Amino acid sequence: MKSMKKKLLAGMVAGAVLTGIGLNATEVKAAENMDRPAPATMHKAGQRPQHPPVQMSADEAAKNIHETFGVDESEVKAAINEHKDFQDIGQAAMLSKISGKSFKDVLAMKTESNNWPEVGKSLGVTHEQIEEQMITMQAAKIEQKAGVAKDTAISLLKNGYHARDIECAGLLAKAAGKDVQAVLDMKKINNSWMDVASELGVDKSVLIPAKGPRPGHGPQGGPPAEGMGAPQGAPEGAPQGEAQPAE
Repeated sequence: MKSMKKKLLAGMVAGAVLTGIGLNATEVKAAENMDRPAPATMHKAGQRPQHPPVQMSADEAAKNIHETFGVDESEVKAAINEHKDFQDIGQAAMLSKISGKSFKDVLAMKTESNNWPEVGKSLGVTHEQIEEQMITMQAAKIEQKAGVAKDTAISLLKNGYHARDIECAGLLAKAAGKDVQAVLDMKKINNSWMDVASELGVDKSVLIPAKGPRPGHGPQGGPPAEGMGAPQGAPEGAPQGEAQPAE
């Protein structure tokens, strides 16, 4: 997936997990080479806050991070209680999972004199490993939300399909007793997922779990959403013509 290469920032994942926001492809994309700050909600004065608003307790957030990345729950809770930046928690959790080092040790490697790309390099972690892990996590989310087998979701994501489209197709395929790829193929440039539901004779309400921002009639379930930052989760632009993997 060219659009994801070298644009994955693990901190966005932590922010999503800690605030209860669902994971989508555009939610985990950030600065190229992972060395620019990820988008964040701005204060009225235009200053970037250190933390997004938390919608769960430290215990719940630590549990979610533990379940997502497999890192030590108590170490994550300690970092949250110490008011560590969520993006740092995310970076440490992702690099810990990939490298096999403890969360606490990886978090301690980040100092004022270095950055996360340098930490990752010292751990021998590559962009390809991060991308693979992100796709795996995203596929697990799709499986949970839409019942699409994880291996199938991974394959579709690697082929360039947007997560929201896979979720919509999965929900409709399950309701109609169809194959998810066959349902994906029904999505054209001039129809919406609601139209596909009608064509299948499926109640449109089954799409509610996959509902995302800016639904529309564009290719792959919605119009391009250039310039929309995380965590909106809208497609970044789909190919012209009949529905097919995104560029």
